[in-house]
Amino acid sequence: MESAPAVASSLYLLIADLMPNWTFLTLHFFHTMALVVWVGGIIAIGGIVAPIAFRELPNRSSAGKVIGLSLQRFDVLVAICIVLLVATSTLMALWYGRWSPWYAIQYTCIALMSISATVCMTIVGPRMRNLRSSSTEHQTPDRAAEFDRLHQFSTLSMQFNLACGTVAILFS
Repeated sequence: MESAPAVASSLYLLIADLMPNWTFLTLHFFHTMALVVWVGGIIAIGGIVAPIAFRELPNRSSAGKVIGLSLQRFDVLVAICIVLLVATSTLMALWYGRWSPWYAIQYTCIALMSISATVCMTIVGPRMRNLRSSSTEHQTPDRAAEFDRLHQFSTLSMQFNLACGTVAILFS
């Protein structure tokens, strides 16, 4: 028969094994929330707000301004999501050994999303705002063509980030 301290020790170890790892759960929560907020924002703006704005507002210029301002604010949220995702991915990989091929797929998607969004936030978006804000006398066919190219790149980037984000959520 085991002594009382040995039983208590065994019971403690059993209970400790059943208790959740709060550090991991917290990291995983913020990791998943960052992905969901980013992907959900893309769906909300691209799939709901933009189509309604271009259909309901009196002209394309007004709709473009509303969407442009929405995307500019969304960029701040995306930047926060990038910081959270890089931090939580790094900590979960280092502390909890999340190195399997499945996690590699998730981390690759997050890295590609972060690069794509950073390019749009720092290069494409500011250039588009500059082109849109210039006075009508400075609007030339070349500037309109450049805006269209940048807009196409931005749209493709959002679609790419939506696809990568969906895969990253699947593997989280």
